[in-house]
Amino acid sequence: MLTKEKKGNPFHCSWEKAQLKDICTIIHVSVKPAEDGADVVSVSALSRLGCIIEKAAKSRSGSVFSLVLPTKSGYVNKGNFVEVRLTGCPGVLSAIDWLPPLARYEAMDPSNVKLSELADGAAATVHWDGSDTAPDRLQEMTRKLGFRLNVEWLCPQPLARKRLALVGGRRHLIAGSAIYDAAHILGIDLVVIDAEGHWLQPDTEENRKHREGFIAMDMTEDHGIVNRLIQSVKDYGLPIHGIFTHSDQFFLPVARVARELNFHASPSSALEITADKHKSRLMQDAPGQTARVSSLDELQALMKKTSEQAFKPTYPLIVKPTKGWASQCVSKVTSPEDLPEAVRKAIGRHGSAAVIEPFFDGPEVDVNIVLLEGEILFWEITDERPCEADAEGASVDATFTSETMSIPSALPPDELEMAKTEIRNILAKIGFSTGVFHAEARIVNSRLEYRKLDHGFIDLGPKSNGGLPVKDAECRLLEVNTRPPGFSVSRPTRLVYGIDYFAIDMLAVLGEHLRLRLAATPFDFSSDPPVGAPVSSQCWAQLLCISAPAEGIVQSDSPCEQLKRQRPDLAEHIKLVNEYCRKGDYVKLLNDGVRVRIADIVVVSHVSRRDVVKLGEQVRQSYFIDIQ
Repeated sequence: MLTKEKKGNPFHCSWEKAQLKDICTIIHVSVKPAEDGADVVSVSALSRLGCIIEKAAKSRSGSVFSLVLPTKSGYVNKGNFVEVRLTGCPGVLSAIDWLPPLARYEAMDPSNVKLSELADGAAATVHWDGSDTAPDRLQEMTRKLGFRLNVEWLCPQPLARKRLALVGGRRHLIAGSAIYDAAHILGIDLVVIDAEGHWLQPDTEENRKHREGFIAMDMTEDHGIVNRLIQSVKDYGLPIHGIFTHSDQFFLPVARVARELNFHASPSSALEITADKHKSRLMQDAPGQTARVSSLDELQALMKKTSEQAFKPTYPLIVKPTKGWASQCVSKVTSPEDLPEAVRKAIGRHGSAAVIEPFFDGPEVDVNIVLLEGEILFWEITDERPCEADAEGASVDATFTSETMSIPSALPPDELEMAKTEIRNILAKIGFSTGVFHAEARIVNSRLEYRKLDHGFIDLGPKSNGGLPVKDAECRLLEVNTRPPGFSVSRPTRLVYGIDYFAIDMLAVLGEHLRLRLAATPFDFSSDPPVGAPVSSQCWAQLLCISAPAEGIVQSDSPCEQLKRQRPDLAEHIKLVNEYCRKGDYVKLLNDGVRVRIADIVVVSHVSRRDVVKLGEQVRQSYFIDIQ
């Protein structure tokens, strides 16, 4: 019988031990109100067991907790490992990691040890809903933990605190929080290099939560930027152990700086290819399929060439800047008359040339791969629903703005394997071996297509017999990036697979390969595989990209919070919300040919792909923002 100090209500604690292979011991603890007259043992309110009892006291019927005790001693690789792995686990109310990153954990023998000592010796504590401790429920809790805590997350050797320079501090906290949080939980000190006046520059208490220091520098993209970055790193005053960026325009200069300072980095020759969308296209295209022009005069001269390897346009085709991101100034051209306007739009962005390439018809996908010295540690494929420009008869002004992404992909396993292998081979051909890579592609001759299914919503479904391809499916590259997918696209991956791309990226930059391997291990549901999804996934997720419906001034307070109040049945499935405008903000409809995004919403289902598609469509239809 136990009670916290200074509280008169006693609680009865009972516990049961379980083992997750040789990874950790689990102590399931039941805390319930005790009967009057029971012997009482006092427990400090400041102890971990006291914290557990305090939480249990808020429930009349008691609570169930699980103590997580790793079997082996070691050093903490990620300070939030258990919390992240149990996010989205059915039945889990909360999970607390007790040790900070890099700290040493001392394993203990749980036999013949008091409960208070077990609680103080745990690496993490999990709080479950309900108070039922029937044997079958405890077994189910152990199974849920086993699927997710399936890798030893402690490193056997001591871990040193490191410092990284981040070039480009991101435009606001929402865009940068995934990077700053990853650095914090890895025990990495972050030094941000950006232009004078950046929001992270003031040395405030709030900014110090996100970075150790700030270096103001001229960020002009000229020939001197490499030398300015090198000097900034050297002048910081404390050792810097690596340099990285998530801003596409800086990848090549950052790689050159890293090589000059003997930091870990991908070859500059590889970055020269991925920084130029025309060079990237040549990794797959035959001569004559793709062209590059820097002016309308060059376009006119190109169209007059008649040699065997001359460019031969086949409509529809795509025109986009050789340097750019977020589908800015990308056009689908269906006739020769529209080609000059599309080229003019593309070369006007970033002052770069335009690439003219084939339009590939088929489901669009994101292919994300984690490599370690050429070995694939983790990969996933995400489906991107057709956008405005995909519609038949779409004009040259139609946009390629992302609208909906579904994870995991619903494509057939053989097509997924084919796409993974093709992108892996392209990465090797370019010269990459370690890091996080994000590619966008289309699956030509897929056996599936987007259409309205029997539940009334649009999703991938089998083609009719008359529409089945006569050729094998092919993965046609659209672009490849040497970074994680965008911050909003990466968050569903944490929910579905337990993978944090931004943490992996930093470990690759530091060359800490053991830590990288541990961080790149997804869930393992192979003993009870989900139907229609990879064994490494715990659920289905959909990212809804909400674009501004009109231009004007926002009249609404948090539309998603209003949606949750009106539709509590949908609220329980909404796991992440980022809203990018507030009441009183002026919102444009388009920015550089891309629809302005006002919100990202992640919806999750543990039932099926079909269920998450239905939920996502209901959330989209229920989201209302008043712009006048």
